Amino acid sequence: MSKLYDLIPSQDTMFLMQKYTLHKQIIQIPTAFMVDIDVDFNTLLKALNIEIQRNDSLRLRFKKDGKKIQQYFLDSYKIDSVKILSFKSEDEQNAFFTKDAQKPVKFLKDECYRFYFFNSYNGYKGIYLNASHMVMDAMGILVCYLDLLSIYRALKDGKEFPAPLCKYEDYIIKEHERCGNAERFEKDRQFYDDYFRSAGEPSYCGVHGPEFLEKERIRKKNPDLKVPSAYNPLLDKADVIVKKIDPAVSRKILEFCKSRSVAPESLMLLAMRTHLSALNGRDPYGFQLLMCSKRIRRTDMKTGGCMAQPIQVRTVINEDMTFSEALDEFLSVRTSLYKHLTYPYIAARDQFREMYNYSMIQGPAALMFSWLPIPVTEFKDFKFDFKTFNLGRYFSPLYAICYPDPQSESVVLHYMYRVKLITPEHLEALHNNTVKVIEMGIENPDITIGELLDSLK
Repeated sequence: MSKLYDLIPSQDTMFLMQKYTLHKQIIQIPTAFMVDIDVDFNTLLKALNIEIQRNDSLRLRFKKDGKKIQQYFLDSYKIDSVKILSFKSEDEQNAFFTKDAQKPVKFLKDECYRFYFFNSYNGYKGIYLNASHMVMDAMGILVCYLDLLSIYRALKDGKEFPAPLCKYEDYIIKEHERCGNAERFEKDRQFYDDYFRSAGEPSYCGVHGPEFLEKERIRKKNPDLKVPSAYNPLLDKADVIVKKIDPAVSRKILEFCKSRSVAPESLMLLAMRTHLSALNGRDPYGFQLLMCSKRIRRTDMKTGGCMAQPIQVRTVINEDMTFSEALDEFLSVRTSLYKHLTYPYIAARDQFREMYNYSMIQGPAALMFSWLPIPVTEFKDFKFDFKTFNLGRYFSPLYAICYPDPQSESVVLHYMYRVKLITPEHLEALHNNTVKVIEMGIENPDITIGELLDSLK
């Protein structure tokens, strides 16, 4: 056993989710990566074992001592075999992987991930990985898939392996050093104190409209209540709806973001919060969670593991602001938050909760958003597909995962939602109005937010 390390803030955040559910699967990420070329699964297994040695997050293990969880890295580890599956239909394939997605990955019992190789119903060859969020975030999974595929091709073609990955262990060591900087911690704490106080207490603006908040006001006998108890550890059954944006519109979105140097998540969040505002009395105070990969250094992009944690995006968008000005406001807020990424999400969350006297299950964020920058130009000589699967449970009301799909050339949105709060009709309206706001804003950046809200009636 190597040196024991305490969890870093990103891992603490992922483990915190279990406090809001009785279901352990919510801290895992089930995904599949498929290619339209023939794959020798024996060679792929060899590549996987080489990847395990190159990517130390695949050798990360955990132990629990009382209430404390610590982690360590195995010096070596080898998988003797990976089960190979074959599917005759899309329904059969999705049913199998959805069932596995909802089976807990027991990271405290040395099962930090599960791999399957498979022959897809459509002729593609695939790798399925269900990984604990404690060892990988979504970007860490993409690092793993792309490096594994590069190793496989090097083995098949008799070429040199790609450049080595960076060590996640080094990131853990540096993250603990950053968190131990008391002066920096105090500056971050003061930033968040000012940030949370600047516009006063926000209101909960759900995709289901104001009814949930109104019921809470009646139940609590408090007509001024702004934030309900939205995180329920019992009523957390979740489902997933997948929506695709038309390829032509998707190209406009990506080209607009590139030409304006705009992060796609800022554009998507602005459009979504415009719909939420329209539903909730045209509230100008938006509060959403943005899952940030924290991979801001060049070395981070070549490192596996879990670095991600949410950032709390608080924006004040007045109706006389133009679409362009509102987007600039999002960029300004996002840039400010990125300057304080060393501050743990749990510390910021507790600071906010204490400021407004929230219980542990209260929170103003009715939506969490994540953008996965699938590298559509990484491999040009074959097609590939990427999918995520339904966990069946989730702690927050709504989590929208968005990425560019190289197969359909569409921007895809996976809406994972709590079925006790949200209906498919709610998500249909959210999706349609999100696309509508984006199209109108790209076509006319000087259109006002008020005019966009009027168009959503």
